[in-house]
Amino acid sequence: MPAFNCKVMDSTGAISERSITAPSIIDIHRLLDQMDERLVSAKKQSGLSMDMNIDPYLEKIGLGPSKKLSIKELNIFTRQIELLLSTGIALLDALDALEQAVVSEKLKNVVQELRTAVSQGDPLSTAMANNPEAFDNFYVNMVRAGEASGQLPNIFNQIRNFVNRNMETQKKIKKALRYPTFVIIALFIAGYIQITVVMPKMAKTLFSNMDPSELPLPTKIMLGLGDFLSQYILITVFSAVAFFAIFKYIIDTPSGRLFWDRFKLNIPKLGGLIQVGIVARFGQIFRTLVGSGVKIENALEIASDTVDNKIFEKDLIKAKARVLEGIPLSIALEGEYMPEMATSLINIGERTGALALMLDSVAEYFTAELDDKMDAVMGSMEPVLTLLITAFVGVFVLAVFMPMIQNMINMM
Repeated sequence: MPAFNCKVMDSTGAISERSITAPSIIDIHRLLDQMDERLVSAKKQSGLSMDMNIDPYLEKIGLGPSKKLSIKELNIFTRQIELLLSTGIALLDALDALEQAVVSEKLKNVVQELRTAVSQGDPLSTAMANNPEAFDNFYVNMVRAGEASGQLPNIFNQIRNFVNRNMETQKKIKKALRYPTFVIIALFIAGYIQITVVMPKMAKTLFSNMDPSELPLPTKIMLGLGDFLSQYILITVFSAVAFFAIFKYIIDTPSGRLFWDRFKLNIPKLGGLIQVGIVARFGQIFRTLVGSGVKIENALEIASDTVDNKIFEKDLIKAKARVLEGIPLSIALEGEYMPEMATSLINIGERTGALALMLDSVAEYFTAELDDKMDAVMGSMEPVLTLLITAFVGVFVLAVFMPMIQNMINMM
């Protein structure tokens, strides 16, 4: 029977961590309900067993089925179930209609699992919690808040708005990175061809009558690098793969991930873009949670699991502890990477009683700031890429023409 590392909320709102052994997450929910407690999140403990499921390992190498929904599929599900529930259709009938309507096989399987669990008497939030690949902690807690308040269609509307904003942000980031990624890949391919194919052929025809020791330094470097890559290409590829595997292993450790997330936030230009993106996402999540009636301390707990940065996650956990001590939210959120603009707007919201409105302003302000930062980063990338291309062409030209000029001078 698997063991889960669980975050559990008691009747007073306090959250604690414990290990619970149960057949599934649904059984954990049932067990905690009997003790008047609620499951916030659960992760299966690692370890080998005779009955372990190998599907997650197959999924990682592309050989097994994955239940993870794309943002587009999640948006389709959210929009359609919101429309169905807003017409007054019962939840089970809505899931049944949705299962028949969706085209994506992956989404159809997820809806089928939800319908089966709900037909057996489980709340929708519990059914979603049992499928963490498709529905994250934020989504599950939002649906749970909607079930408690009886405003499930409205909650799905808020989730859809958040998912749409998230989709737009990801599209902008992908669009911004498309050109520099293409240029860098093209430079690597062109450089490899020049070094391993073009330069050796030119050396045999143009530099054959020259003493190798008399060749200019750029030519020696390119010919030497070409010989190395031609002879040790497999070792080079293996070394690169090994390097990235070791790097990934290190950043997957708690201390390594903390270091890597802090390093990303301190990269010139790019670090500011990452920081603004995280704050914009935090504002959107926090506004949606608080506006749905979730307590501030619980919203901070949920937001810490969804900001996708260990530095911010650590700061939000500290902020939650300070809020429970009675410290105002704006002061509790103050930290090295939380912008003063965000805490100032939240402070205004606390003093005027319009916290939800100010949180919405935080989300909108930093979403707009994210656009400006991306434009600035793209503007600075263009001259850098131009410089890289110029340097690449310059080195190649020097490596080819310097020995030719030297040869002509010797002949004179």
